Amino acid sequence: MNQVRLPQFHDRADSIRGQFIQALPVIVYFLIMFYSVILLFGMQYTLVVSLGTLVFQVNYKKKHTPLSLTLLLLQQLFLTVLAYVATWNIVLCLLLNLTVPFWLIFSKSSAFNQLGYFSTLMTFSFLQFIPLDWKGFIVQFEAMSLCCISVLIAVLLYPRLCRKKKGICTERQVMRLLGNIFEKSLNGEEVEADLKQLFCLQRQLYQEADQKRARRHVVTSKGKLQYMFALMIQRTTYLISTQSHILTPADEESRQLALCMAQYMKNAGNIDFLSGDSAQTGNLKKEGKRMLYRAEKKRDIFHRHVANFFRMFLFILNQSARQEEGILDEHWEVPVKDRIWERVFSRMHPDTFEMRFALRMSVVMMTGMAFNMLFDESHSYWFVMNAFLLLRPMYEDSNYRMRTRFFGTAAGCVILIMILPFCQSAASHLILAGILVVCMYTATPGTVIHAFFVTCFALMMTTLAMGDTSVVLLRMIYVIAAVLFVLVVNRFFFPTSMGSQFRYNFQMLFHMHHMYLGILKDCLTNSLDYWRICDAQIQYHMVHAQIRKELPEAEKSEQERAYFQKILEITWCMASEIQQMFFQVKNRRRDTKAREIMEHYIYYTDYVLNQIQEMLHLKKEKKLTDIEGMKYQRYITGEPELSSLMVQYARNLSRLYILVLRRFKTT
Repeated sequence: MNQVRLPQFHDRADSIRGQFIQALPVIVYFLIMFYSVILLFGMQYTLVVSLGTLVFQVNYKKKHTPLSLTLLLLQQLFLTVLAYVATWNIVLCLLLNLTVPFWLIFSKSSAFNQLGYFSTLMTFSFLQFIPLDWKGFIVQFEAMSLCCISVLIAVLLYPRLCRKKKGICTERQVMRLLGNIFEKSLNGEEVEADLKQLFCLQRQLYQEADQKRARRHVVTSKGKLQYMFALMIQRTTYLISTQSHILTPADEESRQLALCMAQYMKNAGNIDFLSGDSAQTGNLKKEGKRMLYRAEKKRDIFHRHVANFFRMFLFILNQSARQEEGILDEHWEVPVKDRIWERVFSRMHPDTFEMRFALRMSVVMMTGMAFNMLFDESHSYWFVMNAFLLLRPMYEDSNYRMRTRFFGTAAGCVILIMILPFCQSAASHLILAGILVVCMYTATPGTVIHAFFVTCFALMMTTLAMGDTSVVLLRMIYVIAAVLFVLVVNRFFFPTSMGSQFRYNFQMLFHMHHMYLGILKDCLTNSLDYWRICDAQIQYHMVHAQIRKELPEAEKSEQERAYFQKILEITWCMASEIQQMFFQVKNRRRDTKAREIMEHYIYYTDYVLNQIQEMLHLKKEKKLTDIEGMKYQRYITGEPELSSLMVQYARNLSRLYILVLRRFKTT
């Protein structure tokens, strides 16, 4: 028996050791600030240490400039002031606890970053727990300022103190992988596993571009490079996975070009080609130009696509060299009215993730803070504190935390009652509190173990301050009350589950295909707004990736998962095709007849997409053009590349229609 359990014990010990090492910077920061705040300001202000530690924990591994980090910390101090104002009277309490959660959730969270609000809203909510007079607030503000300054110094110093070997960036991984796939394909080897990895990396590129959004422009200069690279890789991935015959060389000379291209890709993966460093990219540019010249000598489809790849890759290399002077122009700038619409009004309807969660959070905050202010019972803030921590964007996560919080708190209360008789002095309390902090940050957040150590730490500090063990029972009562309250809010007030969010994302996927068709129609007569297409493409691939991520949880049946997986594969191909149409349409002026053919093609496609949505029981688009009497044509004379894309898109649309229709007839 012991021989069986011993390896499991070692694995568990290794796991705990790994978690401790990973949490060590956070533990060190907390302990330093914890004892510093007690020494400088008093034990009653130690709450700010947890808030400062959370800010450090969220940001210490991120790449911050001194300016971006300073702005983030100034926001924390501004929320400290707002929290103080909210404690003045019940009217301000209700007003601020209604508006601030909306502001922070709408500005920092999304369906793709659900907990973006957490560190800021926690600061605003926790600092309301114990109302202070003006002198007390000044001391609290000073303690919070000390924590913020410490975060600024620690986050900026951490990369220098902990020099680790940097991992290879996603762009370089993609280039290496593409080179391997090309080489294997030419040698007749299996590439299925490599293609799966390539799809994952392609989605990751769009996610990284999404993280580089700017205030005025749709992305920063670095984000523009990542977006263009993601776009290039998406086109290449599409050709490799669905149109592999196009990249199959027809003769030995073409095969040698393909082999050179594969080696070129692998060489590019060995250097940081987006750094803008001419010393690193000089040879890459020269070799790329030589291969582009070789590809342009012939006009068959294979050489055209090879030339297109090198043109775009060389363009990206040239753009990367201009990062310092700025590579964003007015085409990448989001108009003010669109900025306001995108960031606020477009998400202010009851179907969106942000609106539903902000409404629930506001109800919890207003009710909990009003209870804390009006009743002023001993430690009444424990009710709203637990309610805030238990309320999560998704019902499933919130439900899981209700269970773990309850059992962890119960266990913590029992153990602490047994330990307290041995801790009579303040020093013993503080030493044990430090040990509990180490265990608390080592444990996985949200688990029973984590709730256990949190409870022990909180009660250890409370009993030290009050010298009364009756608070142990009070803690348990408030946890039970918070669990019941959050359960009611989650069930009956704008509930959001993984299933409902999954369905909403599917609705968005089809809506964005309609939006793509609208952009394509607009391109026929107007110039292309790069910010609009960049924003649409990033958004589309973020939604697509989120659906893939949620699919195993949303659909338990293997048959159902396979069905939706097929829909995702087809719609991904359609998105790749229409995105290429944008640039084909943009680069050429057309006569009235060609525009009319294209418009009719768009109207028919809109109509068929709407029929598919109806069969999937999704909300249909409201404004569609009547197609009666229109002639449908999938090609335009004299434009072979655009016509080829139109044919491929129409074929995939037909595949999707048949797939959904068969399922619809059997239900």
